[in-house]
Amino acid sequence: MIRNIIFSALVLTASTTLYACPHTELGVPKQSDFVDCREGYAIGYSYKLKSATWVAYRLEKQADGAGVDRVDDFRVDPKIPAQYQTTPEDYDEPIYHQGHLANSESIDTSPTAMSETFFMSNMVPQLPTHNTGIWKGLENRERKWANKRTVIYVFTGPLYQGETKYIGENRVPVPSHLWKVIYDPAANEAITYIIEHKPLYTRDLDNYLASVDDVEAQAGIDLFGKLTDLEQTSIESKAQLRQWK
Repeated sequence: MIRNIIFSALVLTASTTLYACPHTELGVPKQSDFVDCREGYAIGYSYKLKSATWVAYRLEKQADGAGVDRVDDFRVDPKIPAQYQTTPEDYDEPIYHQGHLANSESIDTSPTAMSETFFMSNMVPQLPTHNTGIWKGLENRERKWANKRTVIYVFTGPLYQGETKYIGENRVPVPSHLWKVIYDPAANEAITYIIEHKPLYTRDLDNYLASVDDVEAQAGIDLFGKLTDLEQTSIESKAQLRQWK
């Protein structure tokens, strides 16, 4: 009985925290094994995969030079149970970068917000030419669009399709694709990408435009759950034909 009361209290606390979380104002994409609201982003983490299944963050317009400096403090996420953690040592191999899902250069409003993006739960193995190429170009655009559009919401995650490769002692899965959805609430429009995990560059972004429906189907998530059905229908089925300006 006491155990049930404690468990119920923990669930209530987590639910209340997410309810008040600015990054999940549009809904929690998936009730993953571990879901947490941090200062700069929210995360859903799969114990089986040892990988985040989604991250979400709200970005606001920021004055030039207002962000804090980057500090590369890659470290184990202390909130993840030990048997499901990944570590920086898993990446002691010659191929992959520790690739951010929640972008540290966008989430730079405070030292804490920046630092929390370096938890290993926010990393996936990423090819250098992908991480510093097409992905970096897209991350730069999300900050530019936040400054131009005042407020945007960003959702990001990996896909694991086909035969999965693993690295490190903790068997960290290497994604086959990475996806990103960026939503502008003022315009009620989204731009969506599903990007193959291979050497690609910013100029290739137009080739990977997709729809929100595509991401939801492939990732097994439900974005924008707090929007009306009419609002969801108007943004989820169509893919943008070109980049936002």
